[in-house]
Amino acid sequence: MKKLYVYFVASRYWTNRELLLDSYKKISCDEKDESVLIIDGQGIEDVSAADVLIVIPMSGVVQKYIIQLAKKFDHVIIYGAYIRGNCEEKICSEMQKCNAAPTLMDCWSVLKRKHKNSFLALSKNELNDKLSVINAFKHITTSKLLLIGGAEPWVISTAEKLDYYRKRFKVEIQEISQEEILKEYKKVTIRDSGFVYDYFKSLSNDMIEPTNDDLINSAKMACALINVLKKNDANGCAVACFALLKTGTTMCLGVSYINDCTDMVAACEGDMDSAITMLMMKKLTDSNLWIANPGLQPNNTVNFNHCTGPIHMVNKNEAQPTILRNHHESGIGVALQIEAPINQQVTACRVSDNASKITIQKGVVIEGIYENVCRTQLHIRFDDYKHYLDSALGCHQVIAFADIRDKMNMLAKMFDLQII
Repeated sequence: MKKLYVYFVASRYWTNRELLLDSYKKISCDEKDESVLIIDGQGIEDVSAADVLIVIPMSGVVQKYIIQLAKKFDHVIIYGAYIRGNCEEKICSEMQKCNAAPTLMDCWSVLKRKHKNSFLALSKNELNDKLSVINAFKHITTSKLLLIGGAEPWVISTAEKLDYYRKRFKVEIQEISQEEILKEYKKVTIRDSGFVYDYFKSLSNDMIEPTNDDLINSAKMACALINVLKKNDANGCAVACFALLKTGTTMCLGVSYINDCTDMVAACEGDMDSAITMLMMKKLTDSNLWIANPGLQPNNTVNFNHCTGPIHMVNKNEAQPTILRNHHESGIGVALQIEAPINQQVTACRVSDNASKITIQKGVVIEGIYENVCRTQLHIRFDDYKHYLDSALGCHQVIAFADIRDKMNMLAKMFDLQII
């Protein structure tokens, strides 16, 4: 994503040109992208195109130039560089003296009314967060997802038509049959899939029901899924995994590896709502993502569970303790029992209702009873349990192991999703 930083100045305020150029150099020195200094509107017609424009008012009497330039960009962020802490105290004071503060609010009041994708950033952290959301938006609208085998028959909350996703998110969705996975699975050798086998073998603390042959076959199935995604130049998938159980192995390790170790996403049971949700969340967090079923508890908590999950849940450099198990429902193949990161903040989301609504819930992982359900289990206490129940849009939730509510709210609004 190309970013352009443009600093706006009126010479009637910054009369000392040497001080101006020195201040501009110091403010912009950390930027890796292109930056431009516009003085009295000179050169505004020559400003190059970019995916996002970052506007930095350094004085008064530049409002009309800011609004004029903003019209040429799809995404605009106006940044309060003058606010103390955002740059050197001396430069902040100079910008305040030069009326950068009222200019910022004057422009923001107009931009938020007239420019749909305009945003205000009051700190460097806010600026980086908003840039990450815009980057996620651009990524989604140029992405491709595979629907492999359609949705499993019990997944009843996905959109009636794939065009709902295409229209809302501009994402390309390609339907392929499970035969493509099966053909690829038959071609994959032990050597081909060795990287998956070694990964799970080295990171697991124990293996209970599965045999070594089970692990070999599950690694081959994971490799087959990865190969199909790469061959179709896809950014992720929703795969109807239960029909593949006839091979004698499972897709659990494939979904885990993709969500843990690649830039792609994978959702179980052909749930395209979850795949879209994962695509939205992927670029907004340094943690990994997990798709899971809810199990309501008597103490107003939820035991989320699934037979897959990323081993590196919170920290991509630190694996959670993991045991290799068989698949809970079928009793075959290899599944993952990953230990819950207690006291970890989480954000649970789901897009649904024909791609028109989204839920964004914050919670924390707590201790809980291990139940006779899918292998990986996390008990979560939501900040507002009643709201979780009242706003539920489906069974599966996509969980990030971080608080990304603000960024998800911003991204949801960019796609005109109703936040419930």
